[in-house]
Amino acid sequence: MQCMMKEICAQCLQPQVDPVSGERSYVFSCFNQDQPLDRVDFAGLAARLTQNSLQEKLTAQWINRCLIHTGHRQSS
Repeated sequence: MQCMMKEICAQCLQPQVDPVSGERSYVFSCFNQDQPLDRVDFAGLAARLTQNSLQEKLTAQWINRCLIHTGHRQSS
């Protein structure tokens, strides 16, 4: 999914490591979605993806509560 911010919020900042020199660089994955797999720092990617997990879970619970309260969803 592409965001509309285009390099503004830096939530999609993705570290890359050059496999030959070991030099680390950073790209905005919202803008540069096609990245060479041998340069992707998968440990850095996993760390970034888990940063917002608590916020995403709380948001999902809040939306569910609102939908139940407005009658658009049945409580379970």
